[in-house]
Order: sequence, then structure tokens, then C-alpha cells
Amino acid sequence: VLSQRLRELAFLNKGLKIFIEDERSEQKQEFCYDGGIRSFVEFLNENKTPLHKPILVEKEKGGILLECAMQYNGGYSETLFSFANNINTKEGGTHLIGFKSALTRTVNSYGQARGILKKEETLSGDDVREGLTTVLSIKLPNPKFEGQTKTKLGNSEVKGFVDSVVFSYLSDYLNEHPPIARLLIDKTINAARAREAARK
Repeated sequence: VLSQRLRELAFLNKGLKIFIEDERSEQKQEFCYDGGIRSFVEFLNENKTPLHKPILVEKEKGGILLECAMQYNGGYSETLFSFANNINTKEGGTHLIGFKSALTRTVNSYGQARGILKKEETLSGDDVREGLTTVLSIKLPNPKFEGQTKTKLGNSEVKGFVDSVVFSYLSDYLNEHPPIARLLIDKTINAARAREAARK
């Protein structure tokens, strides 16, 4: 349990070196990741087939620092970890809502602008996140934690901030990397069609 948490902290704070030693068995571990959350995503996708290099979004504004790393793999399940001030926000919160809406909007607007999606065709959030591994980390001065276990971020200003930063960065990324963009759009369209076929 301790090792897992310390590894997480080392990923979330790049360059931070953490040692743990069990003096009973003399087992030692050291965690240090210069790649930060980008390395975290690579670690999570270790036994999967990544479709591209991790996409990293970083932005600081008004005392709020946003870091987000994402990478699609050949699988069908979604892996999403969100953190606020190094606390695992298992129940999500405003930062996660902002990320999800930005991602869905970006993929839909790119697909429609390029004529890959038909005018009436829109991809759902579930389709867009199929096979996606994401680590979202936000650091802010006055976090408001909600929920029974205090693992849900409630700061309203965070939602718009994350949404606009991720949307702007991802839109540019897709425009600059057409082969990757096409790969991702095709993957999400296939997910949508499979879902629709299952529903019928």
C-alpha cells in the first residue's frame, strides 16, 4: 500500500526522489520519475499496445497548475486517474468534468470540420474515452473537497479552466498530427458504431 502511494507521489511531482525501506526484510525501493505524469501514463499502459506517444498538457494560470497526460491504446477499457494537490480524487469533481467535456468537444469538432463525421453524427464521451489512459493532476491554493470521503473536487473555477486549456491544446495537437488524429477518430467512430449495433 505504501509503495503504491509513494510511487504515485513520485509520478505526480517529477524529479522528486522517494525512498522506502522495510527494515525487517531489508527490502528497498526508490521512486523518481523525471517524466512526471507522462511516465505515469506509460507505466499504466505498459502491458497494452499504445497507439501514439503520450500527449502532455501543462498550463499555469492564476495560481492553478494543470498537468494532463493521455495516451490511447489498442484496448477497449478506459483508465482515468484524477488528482487535486496530490490527493486521488476517486469521486472526480470539477477538474474531471472540464476534462471530459473538452475531450468530447475536441474530437467531435475535429471530425466534423474534416468531414470524417456526418453533420448529424456526434460521438459520446464514452466512445471518445474508449481505450484511453489519462492522468489528470491539478494543484490549486484553496481546494474544496466534497463527498463522503472528501475525494471529490468542488472548486467551480477549475471546470472552465481545465475545459478551455485542454480544448485549445488538443485542437492544436490534432491539427498538427493528422495521422494520429485520424487514428483516434477512427477508433472512436468504431466504438460508437459497435455501441449502436449492440443497442439495436
